[in-house]
Formats: sequence, structure tokens, C-alpha cells
Amino acid sequence: MNDAALRSRLDAILLLLATNALLLFGIGFRYAREITVGVAVLAALLGYGFVRGRRSGAPP
Repeated sequence: MNDAALRSRLDAILLLLATNALLLFGIGFRYAREITVGVAVLAALLGYGFVRGRRSGAPP
């Protein structure tokens, strides 16, 4: 499998994962708003920590 084929498959997988996450958050906001906001904030904090840790040169 060459790079172009692998890249197109990975792009399709990422698109499906993003669509799935948006759908779940949409359903969550409709039925359990407080919990969904908490999960979104937790995910944002974890993502920020990972990005910040990699930029500072700290070991993984």
C-alpha cells in the first residue's frame, strides 16, 4: 500500500471519528447537558495538557 492510499484511508477514518464525536455531543447536549459540558471541558483540558507538554520539551 502506497502513501497516497494510506493517507486517503486515514483521512476517511478521521472524518468518520469526528462525525461520530459531533453526533454524540449533539445527542448529549440535548439529553444530558451538564454531563456533556463536563466531558467536553475534561477533554479540552487533557488535550491542552498533551499539547502543552509536547511543546515544552518535557518527556512523554
